[in-house]
Amino acid sequence: MSNNMDIGTNWEGFIKMLLQRLDMPTKEDINTLHNRLDALEQLIQQKQTISKKQTGGQPAKRKSASAAVLEIIANHPEGTNFKTIKAATGFDDKKLRNIIFRLDKIGRIKRIRRGIYTTT
Repeated sequence: MSNNMDIGTNWEGFIKMLLQRLDMPTKEDINTLHNRLDALEQLIQQKQTISKKQTGGQPAKRKSASAAVLEIIANHPEGTNFKTIKAATGFDDKKLRNIIFRLDKIGRIKRIRRGIYTTT
């Protein structure tokens, strides 16, 4: 039995030596890096929180796609067409049609006729 233990011990030593010579990270090395990354992320978060308090504002929020489409339609009180909305937003046809459908369904816009929309 001691012979089997010696083989196991020799293999562990061989693997450790191989990892060191090939400069491969061990599990402990990776865990240490993860801990350091977590600490850095916490510092970055704290710094962002402090800078928000100093500036007295919050970071600028992006408008939703629906809000962008609604704003474009609102800028044209007489109504605007699909082509104009698409050019202003840059959305693809399917996304734009879905947004227009939802806005019409909830009553935020009104279809004057096919392809022409205005705000309610």
